[in-house]
Amino acid sequence: MLLLHGDMRTARSWDAVARDLCDQFHVLSLDSRGHGDSDWPTTGYNFAERAKDLEAFCDALNLRNVLGVGHSTGGVVMSLLADTRRDIFERLTLLEPMVTVNEKFQRMVSTRATSPRRTWGSRPELYDYLKAHRMTGRWREDVIRDVVAHEAVKLPDGRLDMKWSTDSMKWSEREGDYLDLKPIFRRLDIPILFISSEGRADGFVELDPVMAELPDFSMLKIRNTEHNMYMNRPDAISWAINAFVQGQEVSGTI
Repeated sequence: MLLLHGDMRTARSWDAVARDLCDQFHVLSLDSRGHGDSDWPTTGYNFAERAKDLEAFCDALNLRNVLGVGHSTGGVVMSLLADTRRDIFERLTLLEPMVTVNEKFQRMVSTRATSPRRTWGSRPELYDYLKAHRMTGRWREDVIRDVVAHEAVKLPDGRLDMKWSTDSMKWSEREGDYLDLKPIFRRLDIPILFISSEGRADGFVELDPVMAELPDFSMLKIRNTEHNMYMNRPDAISWAINAFVQGQEVSGTI
């Protein structure tokens, strides 16, 4: 099983999910380019380049018939690779990937490249910040501690920053990088579970016709979650992944 994070996260954001699944599966989690402990080049962050990175990783480890689990941008990248390399993924669990990416979306996220970055004086200070924040404060306690321990890096001045490169967000990497996953979903001849958070479920009504057309495409909503739902309720995500892989019907709301 291969887990792939989205923007501004790292492989270690999956630790709670991996702990739940490691008894049943051989779980791998990858730091994408410009995130975590992978290289941080200044370019190479469009979707096609990210898919090439993932393909190279899978080929280097000879990963075939993989159970893919991707969140947000990670889900987009897995879908793109599955479309061109049918031998790599056996099935996909996609946690709120962007179904359509247009100029408006890319301009919005690219502002993160120029916004001031928040830093922290210590790991306890970072922990307190995450606990008090209206979004991250809803993450499960062990997830917050995983983030504090593994997703922050010490800067030369001794302060802590999160492990992602602003180059991954800059407009020059995102201009013209637009897509629509619906045709890809229709082409893929593998089971797909699309998971949405309660906070954003209404944003995926465009997938209703896809689900109606494709018998192996199912959708699940996770209560009491936001976009990073695997950090809000890792137990629910782990259950859904396991049930989906075992061939159980997974749909509706949990």
